[in-house]
Amino acid sequence: MGMKVAFFAGLLALAVLGLLSCSTTRSSSSGTGALFVTTQGDNSVSAFSVALGTGALTANGNSVATDKLPLVPTAMILAPSGNALFVANSNPNIPPPSPPPPCPAPPAGTITSYTVNSDGTLTAVSGSSPAGIIPSGMAIDSAGHFLFVANQGVQSPTGTDQVCQKGTISVFAISGTSLSKVGDFFTSAPGQNGTRPVAVAVSLSGNFLYVANQFDGTVSVFSIASSGALTMILAPYPVGMTPSALALSPDGSFVYVANSGSGNVSAFTVCDKQSATCAVTPGSTPDGSLNPIPGSPFPAALGPISVTTDSAGRFLYVVDNGSNQVSQYKISAGTGVLVADSPATISTGDHPVWVSSRAGTTTVSATGGTIDYLYVANIGANTISTFSFDSTIGGLSVSGTPVTLVNGARQPRGQPSAIAVK
Repeated sequence: MGMKVAFFAGLLALAVLGLLSCSTTRSSSSGTGALFVTTQGDNSVSAFSVALGTGALTANGNSVATDKLPLVPTAMILAPSGNALFVANSNPNIPPPSPPPPCPAPPAGTITSYTVNSDGTLTAVSGSSPAGIIPSGMAIDSAGHFLFVANQGVQSPTGTDQVCQKGTISVFAISGTSLSKVGDFFTSAPGQNGTRPVAVAVSLSGNFLYVANQFDGTVSVFSIASSGALTMILAPYPVGMTPSALALSPDGSFVYVANSGSGNVSAFTVCDKQSATCAVTPGSTPDGSLNPIPGSPFPAALGPISVTTDSAGRFLYVVDNGSNQVSQYKISAGTGVLVADSPATISTGDHPVWVSSRAGTTTVSATGGTIDYLYVANIGANTISTFSFDSTIGGLSVSGTPVTLVNGARQPRGQPSAIAVK
C-alpha cells in the first residue's frame, strides 16, 4: 500500500537473497512471480520477474507508457485475478485557490489499464478512464467487482462546498481490464470543507470501505451497495496527524493507518464478521465499525507513508519516508497489538515511498517457515530495495544490491512511485 501525501511532487522537492542472521539449513524451490513498478521520470510501468527462491528481480519485456504529461503515475493495484493492472495518474499542476473565483479549475487525473500476460509482461489497454483531482489511493474488493480510487481534491481556503475542490472516491465496475464509472462520492458533508482522502481499503466481506483523510486526521467508513455505490456510515474515527496510508490484515480483522505527520501507526479491530471483538446480537449483521486496539497509536520513525502486511498477517511493515527506513512489527494474534520486531527498523534507499511483500518458496528447516520478501520503491534513489525474512519469526535482512531503474540507454529512468507484486 503506497505513499499517500499531498502529491508525489512534494516528495521530489524534499528531495538478491541474503542469509539471515541465524544459521539454518534451507531447501530451495523454484518458481517465478512478477513485480511491476511505475516511474514518474519517464511516465511508464515496467515488469520484473521475481525468482521466488531468491527474491531476485530481472527486467521482463519493455516498459509501457502510463498517461501523457503533465500526468504522472502515483498509485497502482493488481486485480485479484492477477490478469489486470490499474495505474492512477495525477496532474501536479494545481493552481493555488485565489478569489475570484475561490475555486480554480484543476485538471482531473486518470486511470490507465494493462493486461498482465501469462509470461508476466504487460500490454497497455487503449485509452484511459477519468478519475478525480489528484487520485492517490486505490483498492479492489476481494471478488474483483469494483475499483475504488481516493481523489484528494484541492483544499479551499474559504471552506466553500464546490465540486472542483472537494475530495471524492471514484468507483468503477471492473470487467477484465475495462472500467465503467459507477460514480464519484464526496467524503465530506455538504457545506463542509474537504477531508483530502488519500487511501482506501475494502473489508474482506466487500461490504465496507475505509478511507484515510489527511486534512482532518480521520478514517471514514462507507457501506458498499451491490451496485458499488457508497454511503457514509458512522462518525469518522480520529487517527494521528496527516494519515497517508492504510492496510487491512489478510484475514480482515485489523486495519492499520500510517500517520505521516505524527510519526505513528493507528490500529483498529474491524467489525466485519462475528468475532470476539465484534459481537453482534442474534439476527443482526456486523456494522463495519472500528475499535481502537489497546496501545494504539504505535510509534514509527519519521514520515510513515506506506504500509503492508506479509501474506500470513503475522508482520506489519511501514515505510518511513523522512528517515529512509522501514519500521517492522509483529502482529499479536487475536488482538492486533503491534510489537517492534528485531531490528525495529532497517535502512532503505533515499526517500522510500511504497512497499509490497511476496511469499517465497525457500524453506527454513529450523523453523518450518519460508523465506519471504519485501520490496521498497525509493523515489529519491531511483531504486528498488529487496529484503528477506523468515515467515515465522520476521526480522528483515537486506537481500542483494538494490535494483537501479534504467531506460534503454542505461541512464537512470528514475522516480519509482508505486509497486505491485504478483
